[in-house]
Amino acid sequence: MKGVIFTELLGFVEHKAGAEFAEDVLDAAALPNHGAFTKIGTYPAAHALRLVQIASEKSGIPASDLSIEYGEWLFHRFTILYPDIIARYETAESMLDHVGSHIHQEVVVLYPDAKPPKVSTVQTDGEMVIEYSSHRPMAHIAFGLVRGCMAHYGDDRTVKWQADADPTSARFVITERERV
Repeated sequence: MKGVIFTELLGFVEHKAGAEFAEDVLDAAALPNHGAFTKIGTYPAAHALRLVQIASEKSGIPASDLSIEYGEWLFHRFTILYPDIIARYETAESMLDHVGSHIHQEVVVLYPDAKPPKVSTVQTDGEMVIEYSSHRPMAHIAFGLVRGCMAHYGDDRTVKWQADADPTSARFVITERERV
């Protein structure tokens, strides 16, 4: 997994609970690289999962909730790290529609060893369905990224996760928000 995910994960943990907490998480994780990550490096996904697990244990926040929140935060960071990519899209829907067909292809061009997840979208009856599949159990982060994307573009529709059982694949459905 690309290092940017790790460096941003540590930034998220520090942002959420402070530098001392982030250091405690790194120490407790006891990773072979001692938490030394670079944005362009490649690291085992298990290291990220370990960091989230430890942060969850230390904070009392479920790992799934932390992962979703991290995904939302990560999208915001992408707007800073990759503003040219974000600026190409005028709506959340247009961006989400191009994650698998365009954005992840650019990732592979930049990082030939990258193995991004498969993401596809289908528009039906006023809904947008996003299919996510990965060899890594990161669906909660993907869900957070979708929510972060929608928030960034001011899209107030509802996104729901269908079939929450498998962290390697998921189906997210975006529908119009019910008006009361």
